[in-house]
Amino acid sequence: MVRSMVTPPESNLALASWCAVSRDALTHNVGIFRRRLSPGARLGVVVKANAYGHGLIEASRTFLAAGADWLVVDRVDEALALRAAEVDAPIYICGRVLPARAADVVAADARCVIYDNELAGALDGAARAAGRVVPVHLKVETGNHRQGLVLRDALALGRLAAALPGLRLEGLATHFADIEDTTDHRFAGQQVAAFAEARRAFAEAGLEVPVVHSANSAATILFPETHGDLVRVGLAAYGLWPSPETFATAIQIHAQGGDGFLPDLTPALSWRARLAQVKDVPNGAFVGYGRTFRATWPMRIAVIPVGYHEGYDRRLSNLAHVLVQGVRAPVRGRVCMNMMMVDVTHIPDVRAGDVATLLGRDGDEQVSAEQLAGWMGTINYEVVSRIHPSQPRILT
Repeated sequence: MVRSMVTPPESNLALASWCAVSRDALTHNVGIFRRRLSPGARLGVVVKANAYGHGLIEASRTFLAAGADWLVVDRVDEALALRAAEVDAPIYICGRVLPARAADVVAADARCVIYDNELAGALDGAARAAGRVVPVHLKVETGNHRQGLVLRDALALGRLAAALPGLRLEGLATHFADIEDTTDHRFAGQQVAAFAEARRAFAEAGLEVPVVHSANSAATILFPETHGDLVRVGLAAYGLWPSPETFATAIQIHAQGGDGFLPDLTPALSWRARLAQVKDVPNGAFVGYGRTFRATWPMRIAVIPVGYHEGYDRRLSNLAHVLVQGVRAPVRGRVCMNMMMVDVTHIPDVRAGDVATLLGRDGDEQVSAEQLAGWMGTINYEVVSRIHPSQPRILT
């Protein structure tokens, strides 16, 4: 039997654990969405949270080289990191910006969402001090009740922004509440209607907004009428479906003779580690903290130098599998802070230094983000985005 199905350049002897990110997969996924876009729409790719765990800088560079138009981040520091890496593309900060960070927004040559007068004033002052103008976006509340303003307040802030010389009112945005969580999209339809009304109200108030956007991954896949002037594709750009419901809806639309867009998404991320030790466990002995697993036969376990600090969730204890030599090896005992143990009794000739696949494919077997999410009782977004930055990202 082959000792490990994982081959160089990814398998680096100096690394105990790492994430491999496929440049070809990221490029492929961007190509899919470029072809999907409605005429005139820009392709924004969301790279917040360390590019959903894929590595902010290299993933961003790959997306732009593949044809993305904008990058979307959550925090000012993410925008600054991109500029420090000489990434030259429009950057939209979609999360909260504190007024005290206004000068950093200007320094990052970024645009951002605003929803209060204090930030608007701070951005105006910082922009004028630097001899610049900051593009700002307003988020309209249409039913998600997270960020955003009801239409009356959004119009008032829009008038203020239009009057401030350091600001340019560039965008009008909203965020869907459940478009990826259900196959019943009536609520999303109500949000679309409310957003269209907001756009009309801004026009009637003489507030022309050149970039109107609402579409996340699910909306971009399912409903071309939501594409507007910009789409904000997140998880799907990394090759993962936003939800089983999104996939089911796409299938349903296709079956009913509609648009039926079924993107061939390719997951980009694999997570691997080298076995630190392989040891015998006698019949009746316990494995790990809390003695939650007891051997009922003589067995061999392998110790993997990855734990919940690195992002391998403790909920996977005594539940998940990894792949060793392309064979599933179940997790035994509790996942520790920096280690975990797996049962390799059934896999011959396993040795320290062999490669285990925690997420991804090895031979004919695969551990997917969806499978890990199911074991954890969460969503695939959390699986990839919580992999700790200490895990090296290697672009392959």
